Amino acid sequence: MYYITEREVSDNLDMKAAVGLIREAFEEYYKGNAGADPRQRTYSGPAVLSTMPAFMNKYQISGLKSYIGTKNGAKFVVLLFDTESTDLLAVVEAEKLGQIRTGAVTALATSILHDKCSVFTLIGSGFQAETQLEGILSVSDPIEIRVYSRTASHSKSFAQRMSKKFGREIKDYSDLGKALYNADVITCITSSYEPIIKDLSFSGRYHLNIAGSNILARREVSEAVIRDANLVVVEHLEQALRESSEISDFVNGGGKPVEFKEVVGESQKFSHLRKTIFKTMGIGLEDIICAWYVLDKMNLV
Repeated sequence: MYYITEREVSDNLDMKAAVGLIREAFEEYYKGNAGADPRQRTYSGPAVLSTMPAFMNKYQISGLKSYIGTKNGAKFVVLLFDTESTDLLAVVEAEKLGQIRTGAVTALATSILHDKCSVFTLIGSGFQAETQLEGILSVSDPIEIRVYSRTASHSKSFAQRMSKKFGREIKDYSDLGKALYNADVITCITSSYEPIIKDLSFSGRYHLNIAGSNILARREVSEAVIRDANLVVVEHLEQALRESSEISDFVNGGGKPVEFKEVVGESQKFSHLRKTIFKTMGIGLEDIICAWYVLDKMNLV
């Protein structure tokens, strides 16, 4: 059994590889050769333990992402088992892994549902926002990149840091309407309890990633935005109904989301639609394949 550190994950998992791994995982999921169960939360006083189990037959792996959160922060690990030998292959520290795979899954969805990004708007400027930008840049070459944050100083700092990191001009906006105007790819990754995006009906063809929440109390976009879309996609419908107010309200009103495995498995069927939304909350399948890849890169499997 190996213990893999955050540094080893960073040294062996890059965004382009992660996008390919997520595609492979969902292709196998579509074929019935991989799967995941919804996140389970266990409450103990001020602490919340979350577990996200999954399996993938191709690499004979099963395991789970597990993390605990308290007022003092959070700790993330992936436990990876060999389904043939039953050996525990590794414990993998997974904060960086989770950050990368979250950017990779929205990047993959964008590349399938909106093949050419002209203006990319990022709403949110926290830890997870960095890899959302990196993911988009790994699959497209936008003419213009914008960032908006409810705290103007945060978006300004983010734009400066990311412009230097990626060698691209990134414009910070203090006005949400201006940040959204003519944007054809939008990613929202915030911890908002109230809708930030309330209307996109003025837009033409666009793709929207909603990536910042996995609890029902939070909501990043309005019901009107969800209902205006031609296609609403989720990773795992049962989990989405438990964890997303946007999706649960949509379904209760008669809406029918499509699971992401269908989009990956039958991409030609969905690539022509004008207004698409991908609500991501993360499933353990994404984590275990990325953890396996790190082990493989280190010649440990």
